[in-house]
Amino acid sequence: MYELEKDLRYLGVLDKSLQITAELGPEAAISYVRSAYRLLSKVYHPDLHQRNQKAAEAGQKRLNAINQRLDRISDAELSRFFCQAVGSSARHPRILVVEDEQGLKNNLAELLHLEGYHVKTASNGVSGLKAHLTFRPELVITDVVMPIMDGVEMVRHMRDRDPELKVLFISGFFGTRSIRGELMDEIQWCDYPMLSKPFRPSRLFEVLRRQLG
Repeated sequence: MYELEKDLRYLGVLDKSLQITAELGPEAAISYVRSAYRLLSKVYHPDLHQRNQKAAEAGQKRLNAINQRLDRISDAELSRFFCQAVGSSARHPRILVVEDEQGLKNNLAELLHLEGYHVKTASNGVSGLKAHLTFRPELVITDVVMPIMDGVEMVRHMRDRDPELKVLFISGFFGTRSIRGELMDEIQWCDYPMLSKPFRPSRLFEVLRRQLG
């Protein structure tokens, strides 16, 4: 069901589907997923996007492929997937990855998924704060230097909401005096670990296991 999970993430409905399953049951989640395709298909219709027609056509093509795969999956199979995913979500920690470098962000998400973690991503501190509200992660992996809002400021706001939040700072600039001074205040106060880019996946998982117990 890995392909199904990827499709639901592309549609942007996976996390909400699991919430609906937990609150209302899998039948309601199935209805939500199948209606999401119809709505997005209208949004991406090329006739509505003359200035961005190629992007709309590409989006429509991928949506159609996803819908064809969903049509081959019965409601009973979807129900089992949602129920199992909800049960798994209760056993595996949620991790929010906040990183403005697209390639690294996607690679981290893929690695964490393969290890069984539930992952959500954001590209800067502002979108990270929004994701924190809805996703409620146990741990946040965040870059330090990002546009709009940096990782240090974002974590301060998150900590106001959740003082027990666990954080892992990552950066390629820990050697610079200004970042190191600002960051060390956070680390000394809350005992947050940090990893310098680039780092090995084994080192990342070692830190995560220690942080999450």
